[in-house]
Amino acid sequence: MTAIKELPTFQVPLQKLNLLLPNACVAEIIPYEPLQRVQDTPDWFLGLLGWRGISVPVISFEMLTDERANFSLISVASASLVVVRTVSGSEELPYFSIVAQALPRLMRLSGDQLFETSEPTEATELMKVRVGEEIASIPDIAYVEQALAEVNYRT
Repeated sequence: MTAIKELPTFQVPLQKLNLLLPNACVAEIIPYEPLQRVQDTPDWFLGLLGWRGISVPVISFEMLTDERANFSLISVASASLVVVRTVSGSEELPYFSIVAQALPRLMRLSGDQLFETSEPTEATELMKVRVGEEIASIPDIAYVEQALAEVNYRT
């Protein structure tokens, strides 16, 4: 068995940081579209996306990470919705979506291109890494799933 030399990864631009998501976690990237609002949900829960016949919860990763953060789109025309596969295998929550400020960029990263930083991480992050000159966050998808499981958004 050979070791993986490169991992296809999406760099997802958010308001103030970039996320790195392995290509295998991303089900689809679509242009931003209006969401179905859900009453009595946390601010980070932006609504539901009708996608392939199912309702997918949409989050602001920054607002889930930092309660003081706010959400705004730089441009609706350039924003994207990144549909992410969950890691638990739950039939109730097979996907969720993260709002990206622009179209995510597919990169092929190798281990010698990523450098772990000493920057503190939040509960939503597994680690922060340096890719070239930029700092990026590797999200904790299981944490996001758990946060969504605690929200009553199903009708």
